Amino acid sequence: MTGRITLTKDQARRFILLKHGLLGDYQFAGKQGVVAFIRQAGCIQFDPVDVCGKNAELVLHSRVKGFTKELLYSLLYEERALLDYFDKNLSIIATADWPYFNCLRHRNRTPMSLITKNGGCYGGSAG
Repeated sequence: MTGRITLTKDQARRFILLKHGLLGDYQFAGKQGVVAFIRQAGCIQFDPVDVCGKNAELVLHSRVKGFTKELLYSLLYEERALLDYFDKNLSIIATADWPYFNCLRHRNRTPMSLITKNGGCYGGSAG
C-alpha cells in the first residue's frame, strides 16, 4: 500500500467502536459469536473478581447477542473451544490460537541466556 489514509477524529472513533462491536446492531451471536469475538480481539481479560459481573462476562454481554455465563462456562470447560491462559494477564483465548503461543511457552521454560544467544523468540530457533 503506497497511499496515505487520512481519517477525521469522528471516523477513527467510529472505526474503533465498530471494530470492538460497540456500534450498531450486534455483530456476534451465541457460542459462535463468543469465539468469533475473542478471535477478533485476540483475547479478553479473565478476572475472577465479581463486583457487578466478571470482566469477561461484561465484555461479552455487551458484544454478543444472547450471551450467558453458562455459555462461556461451556465454551471454556466442556467444549474447550476457549481456554484461560496467561497473556500479559490472565486471559481467555481461542483454543485454535494455542499454537501461536508456543514461542512464549518455550521462552518461559528456557534460560534467558539461551534465548538471546539463539536469536530470541522470533529468531527462528524457538519452537
